[in-house]
Amino acid sequence: MCFVIKAKMIRIMKKPVFAIGLFVMLIFVYMQCGRYLDIDYLTVNSQIKPVDKELIGDADVMDGYIPMSEEEYYIDRMFSFRDNLIKHVGMEEDQVNEIINTALNMERQDAIDFLEREFPFVADLSVYFSSGEGKKLGTVTEINGYISEALDKEDFMDYLGRKYIDYLGTIFVFFCLILYPFYFAPDSRKDTYEILHTKPVSGRKYVLLQALGSMLTGLLAVVVITLISQGFVFVNKDRFDFAVNTARIWKYTLWCLIPTIIYISAVFLFFSILFKSPLPAIPFIFMQILYSNAGVTSANGSFVYIHRPGAILIRYPEMFFETRLSETFYANQAFLLALGVIILVAAAILWEKKRI
Repeated sequence: MCFVIKAKMIRIMKKPVFAIGLFVMLIFVYMQCGRYLDIDYLTVNSQIKPVDKELIGDADVMDGYIPMSEEEYYIDRMFSFRDNLIKHVGMEEDQVNEIINTALNMERQDAIDFLEREFPFVADLSVYFSSGEGKKLGTVTEINGYISEALDKEDFMDYLGRKYIDYLGTIFVFFCLILYPFYFAPDSRKDTYEILHTKPVSGRKYVLLQALGSMLTGLLAVVVITLISQGFVFVNKDRFDFAVNTARIWKYTLWCLIPTIIYISAVFLFFSILFKSPLPAIPFIFMQILYSNAGVTSANGSFVYIHRPGAILIRYPEMFFETRLSETFYANQAFLLALGVIILVAAAILWEKKRI
């Protein structure tokens, strides 16, 4: 039986979909994460140029942008509010400037109350002016101080690892949706399915070997991409003016993707046994992608992602040095791992019930 699983792994890895998937994932990760390798301390002669206004949302510290302070964000929102009143509401510029200047000389809450009285047709002003995630073009001193403060908290590879797993984790789930049907489909064909159920193979052994084969196939793809990515950072680490521990990328690769691999393999195996086809697992996993990628609207009106229990991918859309592990990160990953094991047990029980 081990020989059969080994042969299945070799057969699936020889299919063009495996090599193409590896190549696409590697290119995607490089395109998304490669730009973060330009992060470094600036010199006094460094030229910082603003990006186009429509690109500020994607700008990060390597582009010269850093987060605004709470006070800076409040003032920025005030001037943005002024521009909206002039351009979109059609109010006189002198009138609006007088009101805004009056508000800027008040305490924040007093200013918001004042503006609500002056502009009763504008809803949720308190939310509009709440602290948020504004960005500004920093000076050399501000950018270097921001980088130094962030690196005092964590290694550069911790930040890069979270961005890496954000992009790799997302595309890897779709890779599994394409690859795993090819892995499980042969055993789901009627003639093969009936033969397997007449063989003296216990449900526990069959499920373990089938799951192990699919897990190792997915894990191999992740290991190859991570080794290449680590190697790329390693050969370029002398460019940085700070220490870089490239091995820390494995912390995020293993903690974030191994539970996902085990869970997705278990789901595909369970559906393959239940429906005699792995295809019904695809919409189920796709719905879980939507669940994992969902977020909430925060108190300040901004949209934020949340690492939920049972999520099969983890997003880190914040600025590079603003990414953080959630407080429930390890608990959620352990829960996903346990969920995968439970589904494997259910698959073994289902297999035994369907034996002839």
